[in-house]
Amino acid sequence: MMFGLHDVQYLYEFLFWVVTFLGLKTVWHQPQVRLWYGYGVASLNVMALFFFTMLSINGHMDGLTAISFGFLHAMVAVVMITLVRTSMRLEEDSEDEDVA
Repeated sequence: MMFGLHDVQYLYEFLFWVVTFLGLKTVWHQPQVRLWYGYGVASLNVMALFFFTMLSINGHMDGLTAISFGFLHAMVAVVMITLVRTSMRLEEDSEDEDVA
């Protein structure tokens, strides 16, 4: 038993995030990686929003719970897209300053 848990799902999730972090750390300096990561996270959150909507429509989840989870994931998607666009704009501005 690990920390009172009866399965090792949390260990697998922890290892997944450690491997993901170490993998991204090696390539994070590339603008394309940051761009695709940001859009990928935003897309997954929009997909989660769709799933919560479907769960609510099918009666498998309370409507207010689905709205609250959906709102959370919608805000994460908006924040990720905003961060990606702001990062791209800042990189373009820094490149313009380097040229001048």
